[in-house]
Amino acid sequence: MAWVELTASVLRDRLGNVEIETLIEESPTPDAKIEELLEQIAQEITSRVNTGRRKRGMASIGDTNRYVPPGSLRHAYALTRRLLTDSFPSLAEYNGEDRRLAVQEAEEHLNDLANNEAHADDSGAAIWEPETAGSSFRTGGSPNYNFSAF
Repeated sequence: MAWVELTASVLRDRLGNVEIETLIEESPTPDAKIEELLEQIAQEITSRVNTGRRKRGMASIGDTNRYVPPGSLRHAYALTRRLLTDSFPSLAEYNGEDRRLAVQEAEEHLNDLANNEAHADDSGAAIWEPETAGSSFRTGGSPNYNFSAF
């Protein structure tokens, strides 16, 4: 299954209208900050997937841009909302118990990815696996891996 791209429009749909208005009032460039945070979360998820892959003796996957495994999607947006609140404290008033629980669940998911206890849907990364033990890994002739193709 294809990895899914994190987008600013989906994050905006998950935020309330009042939150978006508060964000716009506090930040001169809210979209740029949202894009930056989405990149940061996608890199964190890829890092955790790679930790799990190394534990399985698989080569790490490269830069996925903003693509994450489908099972990580809702967790990625929960973590991005938390980072948004950290960046703009005026948004903290919109955090309730439900968001605290969502962030806690997302952090557990990241740990599960690193410990191979969550499905990373990374089977499409087979072209990055070592050919044999102890050899360098091959790239299947492609310098970049396209995560939107699976």
